[in-house]
Amino acid sequence: MHRQEKLQRQHEQLLAHRWISNPLDWAQIDRLILLSGMVMLVPLFFGISIICGLNWSPEWLSAGVAKTLLLFHAAYLGAMLVFVAAAFRRRRHHATWARFEDFIIYSYVAVVFVQSWLSGTHLTGGMLLLMIGAYLTSALADIRKVMRAFVIVVIGFVVLGIIESSGHFRYAPVFARPPYNADGSPVSGWFAIQMMQIAALLMITYVGMIATKRWVERENLFREMSTIDGLTRLTNRRSFIERSESEFERARRASLKGISCIMIDIDHFKRINDTLGHPAGDAVLVQTAGLLLDSARPYDEVGRYGGEEFAVLLPETTLEVATLVAERLRQKIAEHEIVVGRKRVRVTASFGVACFPGEGIETINDLLKAADKALYEAKFGGRNRVVASIEKTKGRRAAGRGNATGAKRKAKPVRRK
Repeated sequence: MHRQEKLQRQHEQLLAHRWISNPLDWAQIDRLILLSGMVMLVPLFFGISIICGLNWSPEWLSAGVAKTLLLFHAAYLGAMLVFVAAAFRRRRHHATWARFEDFIIYSYVAVVFVQSWLSGTHLTGGMLLLMIGAYLTSALADIRKVMRAFVIVVIGFVVLGIIESSGHFRYAPVFARPPYNADGSPVSGWFAIQMMQIAALLMITYVGMIATKRWVERENLFREMSTIDGLTRLTNRRSFIERSESEFERARRASLKGISCIMIDIDHFKRINDTLGHPAGDAVLVQTAGLLLDSARPYDEVGRYGGEEFAVLLPETTLEVATLVAERLRQKIAEHEIVVGRKRVRVTASFGVACFPGEGIETINDLLKAADKALYEAKFGGRNRVVASIEKTKGRRAAGRGNATGAKRKAKPVRRK
C-alpha cells in the first residue's frame, strides 16, 4: 500500500507542528493582543536606539527633539499596554474589540510616520516598516482598515516630501548635524538606530512569515478536506466526478481509444459492520482502498464513491482491457486477508464496467450510470463477479463530436473461476 501510505504521510505533514498554535484560528481579540505586542517592538527598539545615541554621541542629536520623541514613544507604549490589559480582561466574555483594532492600526502608522520623519528615514526605513506592517496586519486584522491607514500615511509622506523640498521643514530634525562622518560612515548613534530598526524588522518579518506559513497550511488542509475522503485517503465523490469530467472531455476531443469506468461495491458490508463492529468495517474500507490504489496506474483516478462503493476511471482503456483489470481486482480483493485485532476477515466485491465511446454515453454522468447499472446487475446476479456493459460501436467517433453510434447489447456477466 505504498501509494496510500504516501498520501497518509502528506496528510500528517499538513497537520504537523500542531504544538505551535495557529494565530489565524484564534479569536479576533487574541489575534489583536498578539499584533499589539509585535507593533510595540518598533517604538521600543527605536526608543532604545535614541537613548543609546544620547549617551554615546550626544553631539549628533538634537536633545530637545530626541527627548520629545522619547516621550511620544513612552505615551504610545503606555496607551497600548492599557489596551492590552483591558483586552485580557475583555477576552473572557467577548471575542472581538473593534476599538482596540482601530487603535493598533492607526497608532502604528502614526508612530512610524512621526519617528521616520524626525529621523529622515520616511522614504526608506519608514516606508519599509509600513509595508511589512501592512503585510502582517492584513493577516490578523481587518484588511480594509489596514489599506485605509496605509493610503493615508503614504499621502502624508508625499505631502511631507513636497513641504520639505520647499524648505519649510528641516530634514531629519532629530539630528543636530548629518549623522555621517567625513568618510561617509555612520556615527555610532545613528548606526545603533539603524541596527535597532533592522532588529525590529527581522522580528516582525519572522512572525509574518510564520503567520503566512500557517495560512498556507490551513488552506491546504481545507483544500484536502474538500477533495479527499478522510478515512480511505482516496478522492471523494465530488472531486472524483470533477476530475473524471476533465478526463472525459479530453478523451472526447482527442478521439482516443476509449475511457472506461469501474464501479466496485463490497459484498455484505452491512453484515460486517453489524457482526464485527464499525472498526472492522473501517479496516475493510481502508485496506480495500489500498488494494485499488496500489493496482492503479499513475494516471488512473481512484475514488470513494460513497459508503462501501468505490470507482476507478481508466483513461485510454478499452472495455475489454477494463474488464480484465476489474477481474484482477476482484481476485485480489477476494484473496486478501484483512486483520482486525485478533480476527481475520475475507471479503468479496462486485464490479460493473462501462466504456466510452458507446451507445447512449455522451457525458461522464452517462458513463458512471452505465457502470453503476452493470454493478447492480453483478450484485443481483450473485455477487463477487464482474459485469461489463457491452457497447459495440460501428466506428470511431469524430474528434469533438458529442454523438456516438452503436447497437447496445445486453450486459452480460464476466466471471473467471
